[in-house]
Amino acid sequence: MRNLALISALALSPSLYSLDPNQPSRAAIVAAAARAVASHDPDPFTRNPDWLAAPFLSLSELALIFSHPINRAVDQDPRISMLDPDNLALIKLADVRTRFIDDRLQLAAQDGFSEIVIIGAGLDTRPYRFRQLLEKTKVFEVDTPGTQAMKKRRVLAIFGALPPNVTYTGDLPRLTGKTFFIWEGGAMHQTEARAREILRTVAQAPSGSRLVMDFVGKDALDRARRDPASPQERFDAAWGEPWLFGVPEQPGPAAFFQELGFEIVELLPADSPTAARRYLTHRDQTVVGQGIETDDRVPVTLAELRVK
Repeated sequence: MRNLALISALALSPSLYSLDPNQPSRAAIVAAAARAVASHDPDPFTRNPDWLAAPFLSLSELALIFSHPINRAVDQDPRISMLDPDNLALIKLADVRTRFIDDRLQLAAQDGFSEIVIIGAGLDTRPYRFRQLLEKTKVFEVDTPGTQAMKKRRVLAIFGALPPNVTYTGDLPRLTGKTFFIWEGGAMHQTEARAREILRTVAQAPSGSRLVMDFVGKDALDRARRDPASPQERFDAAWGEPWLFGVPEQPGPAAFFQELGFEIVELLPADSPTAARRYLTHRDQTVVGQGIETDDRVPVTLAELRVK
C-alpha cells in the first residue's frame, strides 16, 4: 500500500520545480561548475571527488551562467577562483555536500538498497562515477524535461550511450524495496507546501529507506530574499529559480522531519567545525578558504533521514 500511495501522490502533484520545465536549470549548472572547480584542488585531502563534473559542462551549459563568476572559474586554478567570495561559498558547500552524500550512497549500495532515486537530478554524476558499484541497482533520475534533455545530451557525448540501469523520468517510480533518495540543492527552490508534499511522499517509501538532502533555515532565507545584494537574489531569482523554502527554526529541523515521518540519522551544518574537520581540512591542517571572507548568508545543513 505504501508504494501505491507514493505513486498516486506524485501523479496528482504539479511540477517538482519552480522554473520553466522546458528550460535547463541554471542552478544545476552552477552546482556542477562548483564541483568542477573543487575537483581540481591540488590537495587530495580536500579535492572534490566529482571528476566528471567538468566533462559534464560544455560551452553551451557554461554560456547559460555567464553572469556568475563560477563560469570563469571552471578553467582557473581553484586557489585563484576561491578569492571571489561568491565562488568560495559555493566551492566549500560543494565539497561538503558531495562527500557527505557520496559516503552514504556507497554504504547504501553495499547494504543492498535495491533502488536509488535522485530527485531534481540536474547534472548529478553519481550514477556514472559509481557505475560499477551501481551496475545491478536501479537508478531513477527525476527532473524536468529541459534539464533532463541537457543531462542526456551530455551523457551521450561523454559515454556514447545511456546506461541501462538508469531511468530518466518526471515522476517518482514504483518502488519494490528499500530505496535511497538523494535530494540535493532542490528543497530550497520549492514552496513550503510543495516541499512538505515531496517529503511526505518520500516518507511513504518502504520502511528503512533513506533520504539524504540539504536544507536552509527559514529566518536566514527570509533575510536573503529581502536583500537584493544576496547571491540568492542576484543569481537564482534572476534566473527564475528563487529560493523559497526554509525549515522553520521553531520547533527546529529535527521536529520538522520527524513530524513528516522520518527518523534523524544525522544533521550536519555545512559551515560547522565538524564539517570542516571531515571535508575541508588540508593536509597541512589549514581549512579550505581560510582567511578569505565569503558571502554565505544562508547556511546550508545536510540531513540523513530514515523512513520509519
